[in-house]
Amino acid sequence: MRWSKKIISLFLIVGIGGLFFIQNKFKAEVILAVDTKLPKNIKLEYAKIHANVFTGTVGLDSLSAKVFSADKNLMTTLEAKHFKIDGFSVWQFLLHETIAIDNIIFTQPQLEYYNYSEKQWEQKGTTAKTSFNKEVIIDNVSVVNGALQVKDVDADQIVASVNAIDFSISGLQLNAETIAKKIPFNYQDYHLSTKQLFTNLSAYEVLIIDNLSLKNEVLQLKNIFLETKYSKEILSTKIEVERDHVTLRIPELIIDKLDFGFHKDVFFVTVDSAKIEQPNLSIYRDKRVADDMRIKNMYSKMLRDFPIDLSIHRLDLSNGNVTYAERVDATTQAGELFFKSVNASITNLGNTYKNGEKTKIVVRSNFMGKAPMHLNIDFDVTNQQDAFLASGAFENFHAKIVNSFFETNLNAKAEGEIEQIYFTFSGNNINAKGDLKMKYEAFQFQILNNRNKVNTFLTAIGNVFVNDGSKTDKDGYRNGEIGANRNTTKSFFNYLWINVQSGLISTLTGKGSK
Repeated sequence: MRWSKKIISLFLIVGIGGLFFIQNKFKAEVILAVDTKLPKNIKLEYAKIHANVFTGTVGLDSLSAKVFSADKNLMTTLEAKHFKIDGFSVWQFLLHETIAIDNIIFTQPQLEYYNYSEKQWEQKGTTAKTSFNKEVIIDNVSVVNGALQVKDVDADQIVASVNAIDFSISGLQLNAETIAKKIPFNYQDYHLSTKQLFTNLSAYEVLIIDNLSLKNEVLQLKNIFLETKYSKEILSTKIEVERDHVTLRIPELIIDKLDFGFHKDVFFVTVDSAKIEQPNLSIYRDKRVADDMRIKNMYSKMLRDFPIDLSIHRLDLSNGNVTYAERVDATTQAGELFFKSVNASITNLGNTYKNGEKTKIVVRSNFMGKAPMHLNIDFDVTNQQDAFLASGAFENFHAKIVNSFFETNLNAKAEGEIEQIYFTFSGNNINAKGDLKMKYEAFQFQILNNRNKVNTFLTAIGNVFVNDGSKTDKDGYRNGEIGANRNTTKSFFNYLWINVQSGLISTLTGKGSK
């Protein structure tokens, strides 16, 4: 009995000693790997290291890492309060060469990425491929309260930042097959939420998003701000050709059933439906600045040439407002046009739809807050001539509602009332033609002189050519023809307007018959 107790005690001592040996050996190997086996371009420091072979836990406290490029430029810095690997299976690794981990957790990581010019990024040395023959299985990876900054080294400024990053991704699998893909791992589910996202869209515009949430294929953005960095006056001093001063506010954007990834080497984004709530858009253009004479593409060509595969099956916009102001000289204020209660829907927005599956745009709003209007546009993205069909209507259009814009921009005033305008025209990237009809009474123009007084002589001559609306068809409409050639240096909205304008002139000055 006494011998058996001694044998048991011996086994216990050896076993416990063995466990201590294994634990110490495991921790020593972890420390050795962290300190000496990282790639040479990664410099890592930490305050304390934790390692437990029995729970499969490895942790670093107060870590700081720097990553350098091949030509020794600092690419990335990372500081984190804590980094933890939990549930690492030693047996899976020893028996099957499989890296199996329950959780990887970054706590309060602060990541800075340095954006160098293309010349600075020239890589030196080898193009040899690295081999990877392990199977990696991770149940969950989490980032808790992280932050990211992207810095332009040349301009010495922050070009993008995001705070309060909470991110998790589950069911990760990485192996020799997946690592060759654009997204080098498979996953099951993910969740992302952030606050205070900021990015420079260009040298002139910035984008700010207060809150972002992505979960279960639903992306929700709150308080979106897209705006020009400078005031209207300062922007005009910084540009050589026309550029709109833009202010856009969107309280909420919801994207449902979002999917993205790669089809071979092409990135794709697919959206089942999206909704923009209460957008408010203000556009100001200084016409004293020289025109931008670059070619402006039609919407169909913009989508056709888009660098990714985009499919948005339906996009709805509700209860928006749009304001357009134009400054033509230094002595007068900018003339303004605006649209209230804008509601719109777009179907088949993208460049993956087949021949015949048209993109359709339907817009309803109140012009100048008073005159109901609607606009329909459809086109086939696959059509190389950018063919389109447009139709629309205005109702209860009182001429005085646009006089503030006419007086400032056209040096004219209008009088009278248009009960209804209907137009339909079709065209391509060269020209368009169609029909317009109006029902109106006593519609007249008044030409103003430099002192904003009515020039009676020019007004009398002008109104000789404007029909008073008395010669109509049996339904009370005067009819006109639409026809216009596209100015390729102007926008698609300019193309729409000059077509409607040609129909208005034809209706007001023509015989009125269809």
